[in-house]
Amino acid sequence: MAEIEGYNLPEELYYTKDHTWARVEDNGTVTVGMDAYGAKAAGNIEFIDLPMEDDEFDAGEAFGSLESAKWVGGLLMPVAGTVISVNESIEDELTILKEDPYGEGWLIKVKPSNLKDELKTLVHGADVVPWLKKEIETRKKK
Repeated sequence: MAEIEGYNLPEELYYTKDHTWARVEDNGTVTVGMDAYGAKAAGNIEFIDLPMEDDEFDAGEAFGSLESAKWVGGLLMPVAGTVISVNESIEDELTILKEDPYGEGWLIKVKPSNLKDELKTLVHGADVVPWLKKEIETRKKK
């Protein structure tokens, strides 16, 4: 687990530049969520809109949206695939996104269509620490 300035990012996960994460499960599906930095940087999250089961998305495409007092924006797919499960309880308990972003705070589960190639484009392993440090420094300057 990488911890930078109070933000935890498990190094076994794969991250998009827009702070969603992907975890490849033993059965080949992918669980997707928002990382701790993204959830905290968004501020007080007021609303989240998630897709329906069987919806299909390309990598980099918005699969949902999030609204907070500070920010409104899309949640981007780390990998292409079909949504097989949606964490509907998150819509009623938005605090879970900050409290447990890598556990109960997951957003969707996906059956990937091009996993091997797309994982290569995401931030992973030893690259997580320098990437997050740069993100934090960039945001401090704004």
